[in-house]
Amino acid sequence: MSAAVRPSLVGDTLVMSGRALRLTMRDPVTFVLSLIFPLLLMLLMTASFAKIVYPTGGYSEFVDVGLPAFILVGIAFAAPVTAAATASDLRGGFDARIRTMPVPTLAALAGRLVADTARSAATVAVVVLVGLPLGFRFTVGPWGAVGFVLLPLLFGLGLGFLALLVAVRAPDAETVNATLNPLMLLGTFLSTGLVPKSDLPGWVQPVAEANPFSVVIEAMRALAHGGPTTRPLLEALAWSVALAVGCGALAVRAYRRRSARPAG
Repeated sequence: MSAAVRPSLVGDTLVMSGRALRLTMRDPVTFVLSLIFPLLLMLLMTASFAKIVYPTGGYSEFVDVGLPAFILVGIAFAAPVTAAATASDLRGGFDARIRTMPVPTLAALAGRLVADTARSAATVAVVVLVGLPLGFRFTVGPWGAVGFVLLPLLFGLGLGFLALLVAVRAPDAETVNATLNPLMLLGTFLSTGLVPKSDLPGWVQPVAEANPFSVVIEAMRALAHGGPTTRPLLEALAWSVALAVGCGALAVRAYRRRSARPAG
């Protein structure tokens, strides 16, 4: 008699993350949104608006200030695509097939998150590498640079849980995109990422200041270039953990309810 196959959360999560990464590499939309779009946005906005936003400074000053926002743009705008793919798996039969196998219930969701974090790391690396010849510099030290790299990954994990929550509860992939794309658009552009708060209209300033994207961007700037760091970093960590824990708990609960239903 053959030994029974025991489910392994870690092993099966890695298998699912490998599948998600392969699908991501084959999907030109995700590749463009996570890597090409933030680079194009950085190059075009630096060439067009650097002298307008910072008339007494150079292009490097605009890149120093704006690069954290370009990183979050790549991470945020790829999230709806991943969520739509998750929704398609849930409603296209893949999830039902997985539930008939000795696979842990949460391996599929965990695999998506691992793949999303790897994609986010690629976004951070590519944007920083392109930003260096444009004038971006880390001026605080190696630990600041490490925090600069890790913080958007943690915030991206929170966004990933939010995307999974929408994917599990939405009726179809179109609803996922219709829900998440406006949120990501408002989050990235209604912030202090590309324009100083003082240059925003008065009614927008408190909204931009409370925006979690602004909070993370300000913390990344402090980690890269110095200044008050403790408060913005703690606020950014609080937002990231709140998104991950809150949306994660709701997403797992909703997914387990789906998994408890008969397959088919």
